[in-house]
Amino acid sequence: MESIIQKEKRCLICHTERGLHRHHIFFGPLRNISEKNGFVVWLCGFHHNMSREGVHFNKELDLEIKRLAQHEYERTHTRDDFMNLIGRNYL
Repeated sequence: MESIIQKEKRCLICHTERGLHRHHIFFGPLRNISEKNGFVVWLCGFHHNMSREGVHFNKELDLEIKRLAQHEYERTHTRDDFMNLIGRNYL
């Protein structure tokens, strides 16, 4: 599924169109849920996993993107729907 957050393929943070990585916002056992529900964003390597600023190392950025995903999901679904999928409220 396409991202529920982004319409264009560019880094969510710096907007570059080069060296993009597809980031699953909820990972591990929730990776398939992320894929199925559009909880994915494009990030450049720097903002993904190739620097300390990347979402995999920057807890604040990770939380910000999770909150954004929940907010977008709840535009068309309930909080209970989100909680049933993810098991946690980020807002």
